[in-house]
Amino acid sequence: MSTGGDRAHVWDRRRFLGVIGAGALVPASLTACGTDGEPGRAKAAAQKDRGTITIGYVAWDEDIAVTELWKQLLESKGYQVDAVQKDAVPDLFRGVAEDRFDVFMDAWLPSVHTEQWAQYGGSMVDLGPWYEPGDLGLAVPDYVDEVESLVDLPEHADLFDGTIVGIEPTAGETRTIDKSVIPEYGLTGRYRQKAKDTGTMLQALDTAYAAKRPVLVSMWRPHWAFSKYDIRYLDDPADAFGDPDKLHTVVSRKFHGRRDNEALEWMRNFRVTPDQLQGLEAAIQDAGGADHKTGAVETWIGDNEPLVKQWLPI
Repeated sequence: MSTGGDRAHVWDRRRFLGVIGAGALVPASLTACGTDGEPGRAKAAAQKDRGTITIGYVAWDEDIAVTELWKQLLESKGYQVDAVQKDAVPDLFRGVAEDRFDVFMDAWLPSVHTEQWAQYGGSMVDLGPWYEPGDLGLAVPDYVDEVESLVDLPEHADLFDGTIVGIEPTAGETRTIDKSVIPEYGLTGRYRQKAKDTGTMLQALDTAYAAKRPVLVSMWRPHWAFSKYDIRYLDDPADAFGDPDKLHTVVSRKFHGRRDNEALEWMRNFRVTPDQLQGLEAAIQDAGGADHKTGAVETWIGDNEPLVKQWLPI
């Protein structure tokens, strides 16, 4: 996948940014992208300054992808966007509830983030789901043929050194594994979940996969890892992980109450399929990962203009 520097494949920003109202042309000098972390890099191309939107996000691949996507789309319409990363999902729910963040786009409901929603949901507004299904599971590489189901894990603890490689300690999936999966399948005393962060989990998966060693990881979909690696979920006959969730956009009451808030309606229109989201995540990975997301997302927008037009006028 090419990056934003490959101009032969980059979307026509002048046509996209073009005429926000009726008729004004955008000079070519205003179409250049800034770097990640430069709020409002496309604001000058818009007809007016529509104010600032603060999007909080966690370093999960789907949230990184859609936050950058909407940062670029909103900036192209004259908004200044501040994208603020937090390490823990509870901080994002609390931030939206307390009006410190306007938007959080990765609320997994009704199950994964049920505790956060119970605590803070009454102080924010749910714009509805933009993606489904979002599911969780314990995954292994396909070459690990000793286990097919979570039921098989107790007798194969030595194969995985009794370790489940998890993600962030505050993640809903981490809680589900500790409180539901481990006791349900008799893993107590046989396995421990080592939960640090998503990057550590992915590095453990990559290292083990390269050496064809067994590894048991906490995984979720949508995630690009299912495209990069031949991995699979272990069957969950007891349904310890629960039914799949939907991914929702939640906003603060203050943001929801803004007058003439076109951004709110555009976000309500947002929907992507599993293939579309996987393609967006893969584009970022092919470009070199999150540090190179700006050009990758810009290119993806240009390649998917009919889809983008379903969300907002371009």
